[in-house]
Amino acid sequence: MTARILVVDDLEPNVRLLRAKLEAEYFEVLSATSGFEAIEVACAEQPDLVLLDVMMPGMDGFEVCQRLKADSKTRHIPVVMVTALDQQEDRVNGLRAGADDFLTKPIDDVALLARVRSLLRLKTVMDELRSREAQGRRAGAIPDEDDSVDENGGRVLVIDDNAYQSERIQTRLQEEYRVSIVADPKEGAAAAKSNPDVLIINLASRGFDGMRLCARVRSDESTRQAPILAIVDPDDKERIVKALDIGVNDVIPRPIEAQELKARVRTQVRHKHYADVLRGRLDETLESAVTDRVGECRIVAPRHEKTAVIRPQTTAIHA
Repeated sequence: MTARILVVDDLEPNVRLLRAKLEAEYFEVLSATSGFEAIEVACAEQPDLVLLDVMMPGMDGFEVCQRLKADSKTRHIPVVMVTALDQQEDRVNGLRAGADDFLTKPIDDVALLARVRSLLRLKTVMDELRSREAQGRRAGAIPDEDDSVDENGGRVLVIDDNAYQSERIQTRLQEEYRVSIVADPKEGAAAAKSNPDVLIINLASRGFDGMRLCARVRSDESTRQAPILAIVDPDDKERIVKALDIGVNDVIPRPIEAQELKARVRTQVRHKHYADVLRGRLDETLESAVTDRVGECRIVAPRHEKTAVIRPQTTAIHA
């Protein structure tokens, strides 16, 4: 998978380092050394992903991210914040600003590339939906509408055999979401087919293989698009990377902090709701097109129980 990535950092050595790592994986790299330049480049070049430093003079990364997500031209570009800040509050602030993920310096190369590829896979799907919608708008089949979506509310399915942990998750989320808990992985896979807005799966479970469950969800056509937020042990780097590679959308480390949990769930809900809106518009357009086509070409003659065909330029109908 290749893509165009915008690297934003006020320190040129950091830009060169990330450029070298990404170009070694055959990504095309753009760069900016300030927040203002980053916004200009993002609008003009439409990169597939932004790696954004937080600590910059003039305009910090939080504000840059907020502006990118507020602009309809750039709001659908994934943003990964890259910073030396390692406090949980900083991660939460980044996610609230609209960032899709948050990496702490020094950056682990394998983890970086896993996150980049995970977000690029999601963007590929969203770009295809947006492209089809744009075609429909140009043809007049889809009206111009605001593409902003509600990131609040929805259904969360927790698959976790740790009763204490899952109940705490439910308590923290139940003010905004309808939360269901399933302890058995088979029951969880079946419940996932009910189209929840987010699946939270415990990869650190001792009673079942959470990774295998994630793979099962991704391989099933009925659950393939479900966002997965995986609970992980922060020191288990190999499992985190593997989870992202098999299609997990995001990970949250144990012990779970309430505000970070809410921020990460909100991000996944926003993605899911937007995808649902796009798919819904496309389905409505297809249904309308089929209905209109049938209405133009065929009518029903109940008295003779036959269908008559209307041909162009014909004024009489012969049953």
